[in-house]
This record gives sequence, C-alpha cells and structure tokens, in this order.
Amino acid sequence: MPSPNPQRPFKVLLLCTSEQGGGAAEACRRLLEGLCSIGLDARLLVLHGGGAETGPIRSVLGGAGARLWAKAAFVLERAEIYLRNGRDRGRLFRVSTARWGFDVSRHPWVQWADVLHLHWINQGFLSLRGLQRLSLLGKPVFATLHDLWMATGICHLPLELSASGAQLCPRYREGCGYCPLLSSRSEHDLSRQIWRRKAFFSSPTFHYVAVSTAEAALFGESPLMRSARPAFVLPNPIDLELFSPQTAEVMPVPSWYEAGRYYLTLVAARLDDVVKGPELLKAVARTFRAQSPELAARTTLLLVGETKRQSYFDDLALSHISLGRVSDRRELAAIYAYSDAVLSTSVYETFGQTLSEALAVGTPVLSFRCGGPEDIIEDGCTGYLVDAFDPEQYAARLIELLEHRGQGGFDRETCRSSVQRFGAARIATELSQLYAAALQPTP
Repeated sequence: MPSPNPQRPFKVLLLCTSEQGGGAAEACRRLLEGLCSIGLDARLLVLHGGGAETGPIRSVLGGAGARLWAKAAFVLERAEIYLRNGRDRGRLFRVSTARWGFDVSRHPWVQWADVLHLHWINQGFLSLRGLQRLSLLGKPVFATLHDLWMATGICHLPLELSASGAQLCPRYREGCGYCPLLSSRSEHDLSRQIWRRKAFFSSPTFHYVAVSTAEAALFGESPLMRSARPAFVLPNPIDLELFSPQTAEVMPVPSWYEAGRYYLTLVAARLDDVVKGPELLKAVARTFRAQSPELAARTTLLLVGETKRQSYFDDLALSHISLGRVSDRRELAAIYAYSDAVLSTSVYETFGQTLSEALAVGTPVLSFRCGGPEDIIEDGCTGYLVDAFDPEQYAARLIELLEHRGQGGFDRETCRSSVQRFGAARIATELSQLYAAALQPTP
C-alpha cells in the first residue's frame, strides 16, 4: 500500500453524486471545507455540480458523451427497477443497483489521491464495476454510510415502512432475495444478484464510517459485512459559524413571525416521504390539539421542504405555514432561531442533520428514538427523545417542552454547547487520523 510523502499533507479525494441539494451532499461539502481548514489537500469529484474548471470541486461530465451516458445510466437503472417492482413509482427511488454508471478509476484526480472517500454515489454516478476497480488501485477507500446501501442488496434503508412507523426488513439478515420492494417471490431476484456482486465491499481495502451508533450496529448485522472491518462512528460535520445565534441575529425578522405565538419547525427535502413520518406528524398534531387545545391554538408549524402533492398537509390539525425549499442556509439558521422547537417525526434517520443544526443555533429539538437522533439529543436537557412510534407520548413531550420554554428552560447556550463535537474542523481532524492509520504500510 502506498504511503504519502512525509514532507507534504496527504491528498484526499471525496466522491459524491452531487455537491449540493441533500443531506449527504451538504455533509460532504462541509467535510471538504473542514479537511482543507486543517491543512489537508482535499478535492471533491461529483456527477452533478462542480461547474468551474478550477477549484476543489469538479464534475465527471466533461463532454457531451459523458453527459449522454449519465442520462442513459440513470434511465436504464430506473427503468429496470420500475419493470421489476410491479411498476410502482412509490418505491422507485428506495433502491439502487449501480449496474450502470461511471468508472473513474483512471480519472486524473483519482490517480492523484492518496485516499479515496466515498459518500452518496448512486443514481448514475459510480457503477459497481467502477467501484470494484477503485478497490483494486492499492489506495484505502473510505465510505461514509449516509444510508445502508453498501450493506444491502439494493435498498437504501433495510426497513419495512408504514404510516405508523418502521421495522427491520427480515430479508436484511438473510442476504436479501424475496425483496419486498420488488414484490418478489424469488430467492434469486435482483436484490440477491446485486448482493452477491457486492462481495468485494467487505475487502480490507474498505474502511466504513457510520454517522451514528445505531447505524454502525445495523451495518454490523449485514451478512455482507461479516468479514469487513467494523464501522467507525463519526457524525456528519456541521458549520458552527453558519449555524449560530449570531448568524440569526443579523438576519431580518421573518415575515411570518408574530410575537406571542409558538413556532415549531420541521425540515426535510421531501416532507411527504414516508421515511419522514408525515402521517405520524398528522397524528401528533391531532393528539397535541386534543391534549392542549389552548396551547395548540397559539402554535404554528413551519414546514420547510417540498411535497409531491401541495394539498398533502391540508388536513393537518395545526395552523401551519409551508415555506417550501429554503436554499439560503442563513435563512434556515434564522428559521431555527425564531422557532421554539425543531421537530423530527422520521421513522429512521442515519444521523439527523436538521436536529444538530437547530441545536447549534440554540433551539431545542424533539424526535422519536429512530437511530441518529439518539446520538444528538440529550433527553431532557436539549430536547426529548420519544419511544418509537408513540404519537401520544410525542404530543405530551411537545407540550412539556413548550411549557418549559415558556419558563426559560432549554437555554440557547446549553443547546449549542451540546453540538460543539460536531464542528467540521474537529470531525476532519478525527477523520485525518483514520486516513493516516490506513496509509501506514502493513507489516
């Protein structure tokens, strides 16, 4: 295994499908900034974004042929899944096969790097063949588990979802086959075929980073990873300067803000995604109104994100304002700051980025016990963790939180200090130590 020149910082290449737009992309960009801030030579290779010809971010779509192949790879993958899952659009993006995509093993930036670090690389970016060739370059390959796709057959989360919650898919511990997302009756279906092709993911080349303790445990339950290294637990980094009370203070007072009202905020790329628990949110709202009608009448829910159907939350039992997608991170910080609490009703979160961002601004948070939030929330100190998936307990804790806030509880400094460990430079420093260890020659 090559080792870096001790006279220079080692070179790290991050790879991610996009440079912006989702939680994984945001986390990857923050890591890039963090690595550069501690003196490492770091770059980011993406499929979407990276338009500048100079700088640390570049796209593989350098010509018309590459752009055409990217479109073809995306369409081919989705078409195969659609035809195999009973033509169910609702499950179309819950799985990926990586049968089509790019092989970047000969890319100049890949050749330049000492360490390769994969983030979310699906939907037409890296193919399984390309990933296998990366593993044969003699360079350590790190992979941050923004979901569990690398440990499953084809799904991003090995969960059976319903309006009332989620449970572990029984096929996850069995090597897939009979895939419920394909409505399959065959042991040797597409999920089992892809699972077998992923055997190289357990090779010593790969070093896995789980963003929460719960995710690391779930990763270890995959039979695909029985011979792999245990995953390191290292949370997603956050920008503590951007998400701060000071950022919020210099922003104008939001037009929706009305003194004397309580504001709750829920943020998601897709608010009506079943993973985000939209029906649980509705159940919590109904219970909240039933348990404390006076408090509910003074409360407004801010919905930040998009929905496929604009009328989805029309029957929500709380006054609410749909703010749509907020791309300005300073504006998002202000929304957090003017909120009395930030909520998550997700049935599973690998990490819980919005919760850590809210705490960094000084706002308490509330979530079900569903993975990542259990590493973020100090129950009773910076918010509450609620048993999955109990809307009545959630509503009771919400009432308790708002009453406590009205009495000066959950102060901003306590909330903010709880997430100092998530700062980008600190996470980058810890990760650089893992890189350095992986680059040491094996005896």
